[in-house]
Amino acid sequence: MSKVSVIMSVYNGSSFLDQCIESVLKQTFTDFEFLIVDDTSTDSSLEMIFSWARKDSRISVIKNNSNIGLTKSLNKAIEMAKGEYIARIDADDLCYPERLERQVAFLESNPNCVLVGSWAEIIDDKNNVLRTVKYPTESVDIKEDLIKYNPFFHSSIMVRKDALSTVGSYNENFRFAQDYELYFRLAQKYDLANIPSVLIKYREIKNSITGSKNRKQIGFVIKAKSNALHNGQYPKWCYIYLLKSYLAWLMPVGIKRSLKKPFRS
Repeated sequence: MSKVSVIMSVYNGSSFLDQCIESVLKQTFTDFEFLIVDDTSTDSSLEMIFSWARKDSRISVIKNNSNIGLTKSLNKAIEMAKGEYIARIDADDLCYPERLERQVAFLESNPNCVLVGSWAEIIDDKNNVLRTVKYPTESVDIKEDLIKYNPFFHSSIMVRKDALSTVGSYNENFRFAQDYELYFRLAQKYDLANIPSVLIKYREIKNSITGSKNRKQIGFVIKAKSNALHNGQYPKWCYIYLLKSYLAWLMPVGIKRSLKKPFRS
C-alpha cells in the first residue's frame, strides 16, 4: 500500500499532460500511486496516459464511460485511492521534485492539520514565470481569510484521507469551486496550512475561461460562501464578502480580465 495517492482528472489535456505527469514521477518521495482519470477525452490524452502507465507501474488509468465532470471524477479516484494521504494535481500544472516529500513531512509533524497546500509560481503556456503567489500559511489566518477568497491552489493540496471520510469528499452538487466548498467543511473541524515555499507551478493561460464558465465559477463560489455563513462559521458582518462575490458575478468578464487580481476566486 502506498503512503500517498496522487489523483488527477484529465479532459482533453494533451497540451501539457506530458510535462505534468513527468513532474509527478520525478518526485523525491517515491512511495505513491498515481491515479489518472480520463473523462472521455477526444484528443490524444488517453493514449499519452497509457504510454506513461506502460513505463511506470505507479500509474493507474481510470477510463470513464461518459463525461462526468471534474468533481465526480475526483471522487471516483478518491474511492479507489489506497494512500493515507491524497495529493491533487491538474493536467496543466507542474510539481517541484520535493513537493510530496515536504508535504508528507509536514503532515507527519503536525497531526492536528489535515490539509496542506503551498505557495505557487504562476506560469504561462511557455512555462515562463509570471509571478509568485504566497497565500497565508497559518491555520488561524487561513480560516479568517477563507470567507474572503480561496487561499489554496487546488493543485498544491495534500489531505488526509481519514478527514475526507469524516467530512465527506467533494460535493457533487458543485460543478465548479468544489475545492473551495470542501475547505470550508474541513475548516469547521480541523487545522489547514500552506507550506511557505513554492512547490508547484500553476498554469495561467490568457483568455482560457469563457464568460459563461467564469460566471458559473463565481456562482458556485457564492454558494460555498453562503453555506458557510448559514452554518454559522462566520459572524453576520462577513456577509459583506458575499456581496463582493455577487458584484463580481454581475461584472462583465472583459472588465474582470482587465483588473489585476491578487488572488484567485
